[in-house]
Amino acid sequence: MGAFEDVEFQTIDGLTLRGRVYHADQRGPAIIMCPGFNCVLEMAGLPAVAEGFQTAGITVLLYDPRSVGASDGQPRNDIDPFKQVQDYSDALTFLKNLSTVEPRQIGFWGTSLSASIALSAAAFDKRAKLVIAASPVAEYHYNNDKMQQVLRTCLKDRESQIKGNPPFYIPMIDEFGQNPAGLDFGYNPEKAAAWSRSGMGLASNHVNRTTIQSYHKLAMWVPGAMWKHIDQTPVLFLIPETDRICPPEEQLRHFNNLKGPKKSYVRKGKGHMNLLEGEHVDELIKLQVDFIRDAIEGRAF
Repeated sequence: MGAFEDVEFQTIDGLTLRGRVYHADQRGPAIIMCPGFNCVLEMAGLPAVAEGFQTAGITVLLYDPRSVGASDGQPRNDIDPFKQVQDYSDALTFLKNLSTVEPRQIGFWGTSLSASIALSAAAFDKRAKLVIAASPVAEYHYNNDKMQQVLRTCLKDRESQIKGNPPFYIPMIDEFGQNPAGLDFGYNPEKAAAWSRSGMGLASNHVNRTTIQSYHKLAMWVPGAMWKHIDQTPVLFLIPETDRICPPEEQLRHFNNLKGPKKSYVRKGKGHMNLLEGEHVDELIKLQVDFIRDAIEGRAF
C-alpha cells in the first residue's frame, strides 16, 4: 500500500471534508479523486489507482464526498451532486497550496456519479488542467415504475420533515440484491442480497442507505448541458463495455459532443462497478498517466 497522509479541508458552506493525500516524491502534477454515489474512498479500486498515480510522480487527493464516510454533512448519506460540483473546486483550492503540487497542473478525476460531477466542475473551474471520467453517468437508466414510486415518497418525506421528523432512508441495495429506485449497479444479485442481509457496508466507513431525497436530486441531475462549457480542457473518458446504469453508447454520444481536446477508451468485458478492478488496472493506470502528461505538456490527442 502506498504511503498517504490523512487530511481535511473546508468547503465554501463550512463543511469539513476528509480524505487522503498520496504525495509524490517531488513537486509536480496532482489529481483530485472522489468516489461515486454513496461510496467511500476505499471502494471500487480507487486506492490502487491513487497509488498508481503516486508511483508515476503524481500527487493525489482522494476524499469522501460530503455527508458520506469520514466527511461531515447532515443529513448523513444525502447525495447532492450539485453541491459536490462546488466541492471539487474547494478541493483544488486546498490541494494547490501543498508543497508537492504544482498549482497549474491539477486535474479532476471521477467515477460513476462523481465522473459526471468532475466534468461539470471542470466546465466552470478553468483552474482544472484536465478531467478523467471513468464510467460517467450522463443519463441514469432505471426501472421507471420503481423510480416513480420513490419520487412520490419523496414528497411525503418533505411533508414529514417539515413537521420536524427525521428524513426517510432507503437502502442502496435491498435484501433482494436490488436498488429500490431501480438503478442497476451491475452487482451479482445473489451476492448483493447476501451482503445486504448481513447488515454490513462495502467498506469500513460505508453505510448501505441514503436519504430518499437523494433520488429526487438524481432525477434532476442532467449534467450534459453543463459540459458544453468544457472548451479547451482536455478530457479522457474511460468507458466499460457492459455498463447498464449509463450504456456505453450514451457515454460515447456525450463524449462526441465535447468540443475540446479529448480521448476515449472502451474497456471490453467490464461493467459499471468493476472497471477499476482486476488484472487490467495497471494498463488503465498507464493510459491515464500518459493522458495526464500529454495534457500538462499541451500535446495533441
